[in-house]
Amino acid sequence: MTSTPTRKRDFSFVWNFLKILLALGLVFFVFSKTDLATLSSTLRNASAFWLIISCLLFVLLTLLKALQYYTLMRNDLTYAQVLNLIVWQNAVSNFFLAGAGILTYLTTTRMEHEMKLSRSVLIFFLTKVGDLTAIWLALVISSSLVWSKIHILRIPVIVLVLGMGILITGFFLTALFRQRFVSILDQFLDWVGASKIGLVEKGMSFLRNLANIRQVKVLNLFGRLLLYSLIYLAITISWIYANLAIFHLRLDILAIIFVSALMQLVSYFPVSVFGGLGISETSALYFWSFFDIPQDVLAPALIGIRVVFYLFNLIPLIYLPVYSALLKPKEHAPNEQ
Repeated sequence: MTSTPTRKRDFSFVWNFLKILLALGLVFFVFSKTDLATLSSTLRNASAFWLIISCLLFVLLTLLKALQYYTLMRNDLTYAQVLNLIVWQNAVSNFFLAGAGILTYLTTTRMEHEMKLSRSVLIFFLTKVGDLTAIWLALVISSSLVWSKIHILRIPVIVLVLGMGILITGFFLTALFRQRFVSILDQFLDWVGASKIGLVEKGMSFLRNLANIRQVKVLNLFGRLLLYSLIYLAITISWIYANLAIFHLRLDILAIIFVSALMQLVSYFPVSVFGGLGISETSALYFWSFFDIPQDVLAPALIGIRVVFYLFNLIPLIYLPVYSALLKPKEHAPNEQ
């Protein structure tokens, strides 16, 4: 009989293969919305000024993401160590698989920095909760301001706002009432028969770990995390604006905020490979269609933005040899007897 680990590896291989096929199919779809002459012209006429601005914003995003994690790791790691960790995680996520990037983060914190797995997972989820809260606020505000234009998207947006609101409320209830709330939620999930679902089990594990942290400490840390997440989202929106401006697309800022919030949520779906290749471009084509942006104008710009994205991801890699040579803490050799 085939062992369980072997079946899991086979399933993982098939699942990743299907994700790559989906990405390639969506890339072909995006290319079908333009032609080589238009694409070549779009790339040749790219704005050097906005390209530089976009590059600086991308580097700033990497530094700020490291600062988010450092807020929770400062008792264990230096900022230089956290930045090295984030550069590795982003590189693996954006050039290969998002799941592999997360695994790189967990493995590095465990093997190189001897951090408990439960703690590194908790830090990862706390950071994501901060980001999710910032995205939720942006989606609530921006959707209300473009409500008359989004038509068929209204129901999905309402579902997203309510679903995210429930998750965020669950986080705050856990922080405020700790084990009492977790115990009540455990009983409810057992009653409805959802406690054995893998995703639910992982969520409850996160809440149990969260409930063990002192209330004041959690709220103080999350306050700082949320501030950094709001700044991070604001810079992300600015980066998206700059990317569009590289290819001479100057779009309404409210629409950019709304589409940016949705695109951030799309990146959370576990079907993306190579930094959201294909899925990001197809989603952008769909979301921007509500704001009367012609696909034959947008498609070549999105392809150009994808090329720029991969080039920018090479820049933080320069930090890795610098860290290894100059900033990595030296291991002390054992004293000779």
